[in-house]
Amino acid sequence: MSYPYPPTGPGEQPPGGQPGGWGATPPPGGYGPSGAGWQHQETMAGGVPMGPPSMQPPQVQGPMGPMGPMGQPPMGPPPKKGNGGIVIAAIAGSVLLVGGVLGGAYYAASSGGDGKTSTGTSPAAVGTPGAGQTGQPAPGQPGSAAGQYKPSYYNATKSWSLWDKLNTASTDSQPMTVTEVFSDAEAKAQTNNIEHITMQLQGSGRLDTDCGSAVWGAGLKTALQGYGCTQAIRAAYVSSDQRWVGQVVIFNLRDVNAANSLIGDMDPDAGSKGFFLPVSGPSPVDRFGKGNTGASGGAYGHFVVIGWAGGADGTASSADTIPPASLVERAGKTFLFTRNVGG
Repeated sequence: MSYPYPPTGPGEQPPGGQPGGWGATPPPGGYGPSGAGWQHQETMAGGVPMGPPSMQPPQVQGPMGPMGPMGQPPMGPPPKKGNGGIVIAAIAGSVLLVGGVLGGAYYAASSGGDGKTSTGTSPAAVGTPGAGQTGQPAPGQPGSAAGQYKPSYYNATKSWSLWDKLNTASTDSQPMTVTEVFSDAEAKAQTNNIEHITMQLQGSGRLDTDCGSAVWGAGLKTALQGYGCTQAIRAAYVSSDQRWVGQVVIFNLRDVNAANSLIGDMDPDAGSKGFFLPVSGPSPVDRFGKGNTGASGGAYGHFVVIGWAGGADGTASSADTIPPASLVERAGKTFLFTRNVGG
């Protein structure tokens, strides 16, 4: 099935939360991904290349010979031979200092600036390469025998104008079913042709009307109750090569404001209220959560969809988990396109 909307895979986030949908001006900080694996650095050479002769500034003939665009060279005797090394060292030091300052500034900006979360003003997408500083389970590690895992990397975006038809449960009142969510071929399997990963649905999915039973953490259970959560659907995914295991959850909430708030509550680095519980299944599903994991999700009207993935052998880096997690999220939100068109 194809849809009249652009995809939202890794690095393809729309300028959400703005009037006008896809053509709108992005908010401060944008929707670019952040966290492990998405940081860019710029190194500066110790000189400025002038390019080919056709691109160099023209020279002007002065009384003492050719001179550049800055004017005639200064008058007076040339510097003594012994000072040449000092002059060169001073110039080189200045270039390195400027390069370091500019490079550091560029790195800080591309790394998320002030590090505000997805529920703040900038940026709208967040990553949490470090969590577990509040006494809660450490990233990607079991917090208890009950499977209280949470992702090492977390990226989520608020709902935007494309999904306005789904902003309230009162106008989109049809309850979810596992058949609706997972019957489409694109919900059963999603492929990333660049990374050569195909995530495939395992089983038929699980529906709970008690949203609190689908999560761990007293704070998250309380938040879901306050947001009027009526349903939670979960399912497991495994890559075709058995290297990746994924989990997805879809929450049915009261309205878009509740959905936007929930993605902030689930951020492991913003209070660590808890996370959703993975469903069980045969190997390799039963090994999920024992190493680095990454989660990618967002609010879509009054729904929240979170895809979560990790390596089956527990040795993957948090950056490597981003593509499979995004595929699982995309699979889980497929049914929303049909709802949105018919809403």
